[in-house]
Amino acid sequence: MSESVCPFWVGYLLLNPLRKKLQNPETLLTPYVKPGMTVGDIGSAMGFFSLPMADMVGPSGRVVCVDIQSKMLKKLKKRAAKAGVDAVMEYRVCSRTSLHLETPGQPYDFLLASAVVHEVPDAKALFEESFRVLKPGGRLLLSEPAGHVSQATFDHEVFVAEESGFHVIKALSERRTLGVVLEKPA
Repeated sequence: MSESVCPFWVGYLLLNPLRKKLQNPETLLTPYVKPGMTVGDIGSAMGFFSLPMADMVGPSGRVVCVDIQSKMLKKLKKRAAKAGVDAVMEYRVCSRTSLHLETPGQPYDFLLASAVVHEVPDAKALFEESFRVLKPGGRLLLSEPAGHVSQATFDHEVFVAEESGFHVIKALSERRTLGVVLEKPA
């Protein structure tokens, strides 16, 4: 895995409304995110997926957004307030060694890692922490941009996830995306 960080200005490009034509958050997440759930968005940036997840979990749910850039999270917080979902959102700055997802006594139902694992220095640590914080039967949706991430790199990410205890339950067939749904055994 490389150790790179998406430039802040790219966060604005990721919010482009045309992106929904290629990668619609509602279509992608609706099978996995339900009202009342506790979910996490790993590498949330400015919230392309986080805000739709907040709508999906509703007022009784919780969305924890982690990013290594506090500027991304500040922008996301403003967007969440404007969208009226800030009450269900938490914002955490992660580090190179931890996602800071731990919330004792409050395991996650679902985690999203979209276009982020190829950027972290230690994918094994990311998957191990994700496995630890998920409920038994909890799911992690892993996706990477095809072309930017090779099939071989993606296959290695999946292998590392499986070594961390996850089972692949579904391969995703999204356009221009390499993706799988992983599950922590119940």
